[in-house]
Amino acid sequence: MNRHNIRNILLALMMLSCSRGLMTHDAVREAAEQYYTMLIEGDYRGFVNGYADAASMPEDFRRQLEDAMAQFMAKDDMRSLCRVEATGDSLSQDSTAYVRLLLHFSDSTSEQIGLSLILGKDGWKMWAH
Repeated sequence: MNRHNIRNILLALMMLSCSRGLMTHDAVREAAEQYYTMLIEGDYRGFVNGYADAASMPEDFRRQLEDAMAQFMAKDDMRSLCRVEATGDSLSQDSTAYVRLLLHFSDSTSEQIGLSLILGKDGWKMWAH
């Protein structure tokens, strides 16, 4: 085996180990919590950037999604959303995950939702499958 082949194998192993570092329960839960924290904080652009296909979205469509998220969060039942907590997840070998989130509201109520994510080159992204 020549040095070029060895270098390519080592590079491939390094890339695999880096992506495997993200294939953890902590990493996927943290990503899901981060996206919903962006919503709570009013960072609708950041939330939309969390979609797996965000880079290929036309700018007009992106703005429409951001506006829709702002309208959604302005509703009476969402306005009191104050905290999000990942309570569980399912990781699949195909680099997809499903995270259970508990949304906490200021009136001491909570609601459980699910969020699908996919692992891409930039980390965990929201995914509508």
